[in-house]
Amino acid sequence: MEKEVDYFQLFGSRLAESRREQHLTQEEMASRLGITPQALSKWERGISSPDLSMLTSICGVLGVSSDYLLGIGTQKITEDGNEKVQGEIWSHLREGLEPLELFFGEEIVPAFQNENYLEKVVSLRMQLSREGILMPIIHIQDMTCVESKEFMVLAYQNVIYSEKLETIDENTMDYIFGKLSQTIHNKYAEIINIDIMKRLVDNLKIKYPALIEGIVPERISYGLLTEIAKQFMNRGNSLIYLPKIIEVLEMKLRENQDVSVLQLSNCVNTAIEREDNIRSVLAKRNIT
Repeated sequence: MEKEVDYFQLFGSRLAESRREQHLTQEEMASRLGITPQALSKWERGISSPDLSMLTSICGVLGVSSDYLLGIGTQKITEDGNEKVQGEIWSHLREGLEPLELFFGEEIVPAFQNENYLEKVVSLRMQLSREGILMPIIHIQDMTCVESKEFMVLAYQNVIYSEKLETIDENTMDYIFGKLSQTIHNKYAEIINIDIMKRLVDNLKIKYPALIEGIVPERISYGLLTEIAKQFMNRGNSLIYLPKIIEVLEMKLRENQDVSVLQLSNCVNTAIEREDNIRSVLAKRNIT
């Protein structure tokens, strides 16, 4: 007797396989689809399935045919042509402008041959999260166009930090990661984008559902919130105040929908940059 096909499991396994072939994490793919990583995980495990209305978006992200995902056929070829070629095209388009890159010259290469640097990336991401910073996936690569002892930190192909080292030793990688941490912290306004902001808001929603539900993006768009956050950070402030930023924006927009971005930004600054704020108090003590 022929074994009955479990189409939920088949869909899930093909979805997961196709995602991995595109070198996408569950978080990255979920962000592109506007869903949570938890929902995507359930699809891949065959616990649940997406609405049919999402199938076109899923196929577009993965570059595969709907027939293949649904188990109707075995060919991954889409109407656009060869699956492998299409996968590479979509991959190149995704990587056109990276939010964060680290380039270094050939003499620095030996410092990164130890796989320990991956652990340092994870540790750095954890450290920055305590400051309200979600560090995007960083593209690390040696570049022939960079001087042999030079390293650069880039945001969307813009050099936001560079340095030429005098010597290369066993401490070089730690030094570079220290500078990378400082740069991300000081230049986060140039790194953050709407997708990163959405992920930050989705995470806040877990702890502050009443603050987010029906407010972001319904009343406060991700674009507006990102713009206000950038202006706020350019004043030397941290995104640990994101819940307060959202609270102030919602209150002001409820009072007046036509308020300008500049006025909103000023309201946020006034509400947070108070004289009794711990940062202000400590700053004054250091001066005196």
